[in-house]
Amino acid sequence: MSEATSSGFFTLGVSPNRYRLPHPRLGLPVILLIRRVLCRAFEMLREEEFRLAEAKEDDVTAALRAVIESNLRQTGSVPGFNRRSYEYVGRQGQFANFDGTRRGLSPDLCFKLRHDDSEPGMVLSEYDALFVECKPVDTTHFAGRDYCDDGLSRFVRGDYAWAMQEGMMLAYARDGRTIADHLIPAMSEPKRMTSLATVQPPQPCDAPDATAGVQAEIIHISKHRRDFSWLHGKGQATDITIYHLWHDCG
Repeated sequence: MSEATSSGFFTLGVSPNRYRLPHPRLGLPVILLIRRVLCRAFEMLREEEFRLAEAKEDDVTAALRAVIESNLRQTGSVPGFNRRSYEYVGRQGQFANFDGTRRGLSPDLCFKLRHDDSEPGMVLSEYDALFVECKPVDTTHFAGRDYCDDGLSRFVRGDYAWAMQEGMMLAYARDGRTIADHLIPAMSEPKRMTSLATVQPPQPCDAPDATAGVQAEIIHISKHRRDFSWLHGKGQATDITIYHLWHDCG
């Protein structure tokens, strides 16, 4: 891809000097709100007798997104999450990676906050969001191979959330899989510490609203170095913070 082509593609008509990287942090309050939304969506699926323990990954994700978009965002029943503050909740949208060499990338869920027009062009709107990658973790889907190597790695190498400073991993945990017994050991393996460029291994979040619930584990936070540079002289990509949400779907 030539510089001219990538420039037109990535700025979408905006001059490179009109946007900044990285995009501003979303902040823990946003993460906690999205967690409340996800927990409520899971509750509603259980109330509708959706078979979380048996459904395939794509079916769970599609059902979650349908409840979130068609019910929760429309009704505002989770305080702070509504049509005024959040845009359409996307699923498997078509995105490009950090340098445009890979297109058609499809993060599982995408939460975009609405912004005012006080600083138009300061962010790349298409890429300004909380990107969520969802993975089952059970007897056939492993915390190391599937969740980390095929999921978390996408944030580290610049496929997802490359303009952002935060991302989210959502696990559909089954068969007794937990962060303490399965994710932390998998992420502590030396080769994986290197491949994920781990700066901080998963640690529990100390915010009161981040604590464990009936089906949800306490939020864990990890940080990872990103070894790529942004286009147009925007510099070295910053570290990315990943929020790990594990929900018991057994």
